[in-house]
Amino acid sequence: MFATIASVVSACVAACGLFFAWRQSRESALRRADVLNWAEQAIDALQSLLLICVLDDGELDPAVEKAKLIEIMFATSTLTERGRLFFKNEIRGDGHGQDKERAYQGYRPKILDQLVVAHQIARQWSQANAEDRKIMLILAEDAARTFVSLAQQEVGRSKTASAITKRAGDGRDLDELVKEFNRARLEQGSSFARARAEAAVVVVATRSGASS
Repeated sequence: MFATIASVVSACVAACGLFFAWRQSRESALRRADVLNWAEQAIDALQSLLLICVLDDGELDPAVEKAKLIEIMFATSTLTERGRLFFKNEIRGDGHGQDKERAYQGYRPKILDQLVVAHQIARQWSQANAEDRKIMLILAEDAARTFVSLAQQEVGRSKTASAITKRAGDGRDLDELVKEFNRARLEQGSSFARARAEAAVVVVATRSGASS
């Protein structure tokens, strides 16, 4: 009888252990998914800001630039606050921010600093002079790259699903690729250009058939 009771208790303990392990694993997966979604939206905002900073005057319609900067300004502000749900401030014992609400006491996480900097650049870009814009460009690039690096450590995969995608690229940029480009490929054109040309032929043939 005691053996039976012991077996039942052991089975119950094992079942509880499996349940709590499953629950913990599920909560971890859900958190990772939430952080990944947040990080993707943040990267959109950071990269959009960087593109605005990179483009020369006149390359982007002023009205479009203004609207995009406002969008980035709001996005980086809300994303910073949402990020506080995942990343807490660091309390260093020096009393920094102790007069603030609990979530704001201490030092803001580095990953959130990048969004704050981007928010400030978006707010000040339109009024900035040429020299300040050069500085802002570098800071925007630093913020985007630092954020991606930190987010990758938080939610990126430690191993790729395929050994092929793990292989390193050669790091060549557009200038190098253009210089080394096989000119013979120009005769063939891109697959997109060929598809458009074929579609145009079909349209012309259809119109000719309809008019005859």
